[in-house]
Amino acid sequence: MSTRTYSSPLRERQAQQTRDFIIDTLTELLDTHRADEVTIRELARAAGVSERTVYRHFPDREALLGGLSDRLLRMTGTTPPGGPIESIDDLPRTAVKLMAGLDEFHVAARAEALFNADPRRFSSATRENTGHFRQVVAQAFPGLDEREQVRIAAVIRCLLSAQAWLRMREEFGVPGVESGPIVAWVLNTIFNEIRRGQPPGTYDPNSPTPHPG
Repeated sequence: MSTRTYSSPLRERQAQQTRDFIIDTLTELLDTHRADEVTIRELARAAGVSERTVYRHFPDREALLGGLSDRLLRMTGTTPPGGPIESIDDLPRTAVKLMAGLDEFHVAARAEALFNADPRRFSSATRENTGHFRQVVAQAFPGLDEREQVRIAAVIRCLLSAQAWLRMREEFGVPGVESGPIVAWVLNTIFNEIRRGQPPGTYDPNSPTPHPG
């Protein structure tokens, strides 16, 4: 005899509201605290719930980071890996859309950037993005050796990140609506140079800088 499972829409909606409220509280805490200062105890106290409730919905920091990342993706409308980024030529357009979207939701974007800054605790979405960029670069430039492809993918990943957006916005006063086109220009420049047979690894810092004319 099979056992029927019962799913209550009301219960699921209440659980989602609790998760959203915890993520909202985490976002607020990250506006005044360093990421490593935000403990589960502090988060529970600020949210007005028990630590057990926080752990039930987010069993560890990686789950909290996943909650921040997922909500930011929904807000900005940016697509996770496997979406419309099918070729290297999609990336400049993605840069413009991403940076402008982070501007629009800057509070949530800042929180995600700060919480996702530790390489030891990158979100699963970040790791998937990294792998996807490596695939796109390998498909676009199959003539490059694997190490060169990795270096190019690393530069792209650094440019197309909430951390790059945050630094340009807060350290230099360059908002995403301005940094997006700049990042797109840098990406196009890199791609054009590679197609001309001048990948980054061929640069010689000791060679004289050519002057126009």
